[in-house]
Amino acid sequence: MSKIDRRDFLKGCGVAAIAAGSSSRAFAYVAPPDIGPAAATNDTLVIVFLRGAMDGLSLLPPGASSPYRADYVAARSNTIIPVSGTGAALPLNGTTWALHPRASKLRDLYNQNRLAFIVGAGQAQPIPVIRSHFDAQANLEFGFGGGTGNNVGWLTRHLISGGLPAVVPLPATSFGSITSSSLLGSSDAITMASASDYRLDGFHWSWDDVDQDVPGLVGAVSRMNSLWNGNATLLESAGVETLASLDLLRPINFGLYHATNNPGGYQPTGGANYDIEYNQDFADQLRNIAQIIKLNLGMRIATIDLGSWDTHVGQGNPTQSYDWFGNMVSSLSDGLSAFYTDLASSGAGNLMNKTSVIVVSEFGRRVQENADSGTDHGYGNVMLALGGSVNGGQVYGSIPGLGTAQLYQGTDVAVTTDYRRIISEALIRRMANPNIYYVFPGYSGYTPMGVFQGPDLPPVGYDQIFAHGFEGPG
Repeated sequence: MSKIDRRDFLKGCGVAAIAAGSSSRAFAYVAPPDIGPAAATNDTLVIVFLRGAMDGLSLLPPGASSPYRADYVAARSNTIIPVSGTGAALPLNGTTWALHPRASKLRDLYNQNRLAFIVGAGQAQPIPVIRSHFDAQANLEFGFGGGTGNNVGWLTRHLISGGLPAVVPLPATSFGSITSSSLLGSSDAITMASASDYRLDGFHWSWDDVDQDVPGLVGAVSRMNSLWNGNATLLESAGVETLASLDLLRPINFGLYHATNNPGGYQPTGGANYDIEYNQDFADQLRNIAQIIKLNLGMRIATIDLGSWDTHVGQGNPTQSYDWFGNMVSSLSDGLSAFYTDLASSGAGNLMNKTSVIVVSEFGRRVQENADSGTDHGYGNVMLALGGSVNGGQVYGSIPGLGTAQLYQGTDVAVTTDYRRIISEALIRRMANPNIYYVFPGYSGYTPMGVFQGPDLPPVGYDQIFAHGFEGPG
């Protein structure tokens, strides 16, 4: 007798749902088996990935009174963030850490107790440490603590185990040209670089036409459903699901409001300004996420990237006219500030109370700058948590120090907080998913750090019963 694993078992149970019209939760007509918690929350989790390895010691440098300041100054000259004069770091209340001067809007959120920093954060596994961008990003997004496992992302495992309702119009969105690896393997996620472009309008002029004066003239877009009306194959199922997503988003005007050119466009609230000086695509995608959240389409997960943090050469500093790193920080600060302001001032109430943002990078940079006025690949880094249900205004975690003897392998900031601990706390306290040991195979010993508000649930791994198939481990 052949063994049956949990996934095959659930596929069998879901045959009726597939035949009814969709294999995904997004548009399933028959409820899938109850495999998760009794009820998920309606919160949205946004993962911002700073690709390229952001230099945490430049975003959050030791302040003037920090015991780490002397070692930091000894290691940095062309990349140093000063604590006085031109380009001085911004002091943070209640801590000896400071903030890059071009992150003033992040400091405002910190002072409002809505933004928290976690130092010494990173990938505690595997050992030896991964220093390749590609491998480290994959390791972080697949969440196995080493390797890519079965090439299913940790967010996909969250969606599987998170107890979402049977029908959710838009469970997850990956913003970018390709699907985030953390969402690979999911039929619940759609991928788009821009919400405005997520449509099939590049056709003949009559693509969208419906002319009652011409019998039988129907826009070509409406004919697509007849081409994808079956579920005999995975390709047909994917076609049906894609058309359903297109039908959902196509009527929405994602363009920015303009009184003359686009009077039906989106109007951010609270004075939120998504017009930023650098990396406009990042701000536009944040605006799209905010609009989707306001439309209450059920989006529980969104991923978004901000790249170009790989600063081996010419990293810059705020005392120079050329400040590449500062430009990146400005984009992050201004974009997140606009996003928070927009959702916090929604006509439906403060939607940031149900939205949590986690900012992460694959690893940090070396403490000692290099000869090219840059920094090389390191280890420990800084994570950010933003939201109305974040216990902000604090810097969490600690590091042994920045002296050579206190650094990991004598060169890097040590990792003292596993990135999975922070994410697990968000999944449990904000998303009501206790199945973190399923989401992150190989992770254990979770305890909350207190970054997020919400009730605690005992951490578990829900599908262990199927780990060896129905026949057991023998």
